[in-house]
Order: sequence, then structure tokens, then C-alpha cells
Amino acid sequence: MHLDHLRYRRYVDAFVDGELDGALRSRVSSHIAECPMCDREAEMTVHIKDSLARGTGFAARAADSLRRWFGTEGI
Repeated sequence: MHLDHLRYRRYVDAFVDGELDGALRSRVSSHIAECPMCDREAEMTVHIKDSLARGTGFAARAADSLRRWFGTEGI
């Protein structure tokens, strides 16, 4: 892997969460725009976080299954 990729990949999650500012945010944004792997990772991170925030998909089904398993439906 290219050194720049390794350097910026660790910031993708923080970038998606809006936790970066200034020059670092700009550099990570440029890297994501140029790197297909980091672009896919950023898109997937957004999708996962949106799904969890909406309570849909796997997370909601898993929570429902656990409630049924432990007999706590409706709580």
C-alpha cells in the first residue's frame, strides 16, 4: 500500500463524523476523492452509521431477536 493511503486511511471514520478540521480535513478529503479504497470505506461508514441511527436493518433485527430471546419484548 502507498504510504499516503496508510497515513490517511486511519482518519476516514473521523472525517465521516465531522471530527476533523482545518488542513487535516482538507488533506483527508482530497485523499478520499483520489483513493477508491478510502472512498468505498467512507461510503460504507456513512451507510452503517445511518442504518444504526435509523435503527433499521441488521441492528434493529438483532435487538428485536435479543428482546425475544430474553423475554423483554415491549421494553
